[in-house]
Amino acid sequence: MNVAQYNKRLKSFSVEGSIEKSIKKTSKEIIQLNVNNLDKGLNSNGAVVGTYSFFTIKYAKKFKARKPKVVGSRYNFYWTGAFIKGIFITYQGGKIKFQSKGMGYRRKTRFITNNNLLGVTSIQSQKINYGILAPKLQDYFKKHIGI
Repeated sequence: MNVAQYNKRLKSFSVEGSIEKSIKKTSKEIIQLNVNNLDKGLNSNGAVVGTYSFFTIKYAKKFKARKPKVVGSRYNFYWTGAFIKGIFITYQGGKIKFQSKGMGYRRKTRFITNNNLLGVTSIQSQKINYGILAPKLQDYFKKHIGI
């Protein structure tokens, strides 16, 4: 292949399309980073969201929460499991956006939003960019130009 042929292939490479494809292929891994934070009771800033009180424990037992609640332990976000199961990502405006189909009603949605439960820490963002997406993009690029 000569320089003119490489140049033609380079110009036809879609960076945005490759990013979108990379995000779709690695979405489960990216979402799992958010779920890992929630399992530890942490928000997207890496801060503890809250701990369970005695009242919450009684309420959880009465309404059969999916995961046990222990007084003083960090929130685990598995009341029905809909919030965690419903997490998905989209790629818009050069950014990955975390959302959930299990946001519930106004009060729950406000709690999720106000406490920054959807998303990842800045360290996890670096992992997504350099450890997850960059290798995929490199593979797409090499394949596209025929290396």
